[in-house]
Amino acid sequence: MIAFEDVWVSYAEQQVLRGVSFTAPTGQITALVGPSGSGKSTALRLVMGFVAADRGRITVDGEDVTRLDERQWRDVRRKMGMVFQSSALFDSMTVSQNVGFYPHYVEREPWRKVLPQVMDLLAELDMAEAADKLPGELSGGMQRRVALARSLIYRPKILLYDEPTTGLDPHMSAVVTELIAEMNEKYNVTSLVVSHDLPSIHDIATHVVLIHDGLSVTVGTPDQLLHSTDEQVKKFAGIWRDQIRMYASELADSSDSVPE
Repeated sequence: MIAFEDVWVSYAEQQVLRGVSFTAPTGQITALVGPSGSGKSTALRLVMGFVAADRGRITVDGEDVTRLDERQWRDVRRKMGMVFQSSALFDSMTVSQNVGFYPHYVEREPWRKVLPQVMDLLAELDMAEAADKLPGELSGGMQRRVALARSLIYRPKILLYDEPTTGLDPHMSAVVTELIAEMNEKYNVTSLVVSHDLPSIHDIATHVVLIHDGLSVTVGTPDQLLHSTDEQVKKFAGIWRDQIRMYASELADSSDSVPE
């Protein structure tokens, strides 16, 4: 479980989060949604310990992480995997080298010990045949899959996604969204997805938290967001409905354009 209690954060003199509170339940998919610049990604950086809260309390897997030092944070981060919006793969490294990057190149584990772990994980994800390929030889969806494999190498309890469908067309966004759901079920992880791509998380999120102007509203399910009576949520829900209609139309068009 991940929990924020009245968390405040500022950069220089700019207040970014102003008393954010929410819970991401264990084993479920929680989506942080909201407009660009609302503070969603800052919340993710707080979970990873890349930013410190000015005040409030943050709990990760039952541990209060609000005031940990860097050495203590290293142990907490081993419980988490992070998937960045651009996949952030090393272009000159093979798939297997990318997946084994942290244990081998950072923690200096011998490659003879790392490679079997990498190959076992790639086999679980039906990617063993891609082990010797470079990222540039893969589709956008496969690159996201490699990024996920790299995050799963330590069998984390928590997976964090920062705008995972950014830059993808509707069809590929649907592929990545299905992948998030697959990883959550297959590895029984707690997933926290930061996204402004509302249709992509509509079918997979069990909980939705709206962050707007540094404030948070715990909405509930995606459908509860669409039917909320909260004025701020209603305003955002209108944008969501428009996106869903547009997404469905674009997805249908892209499907029609695929040759039989």
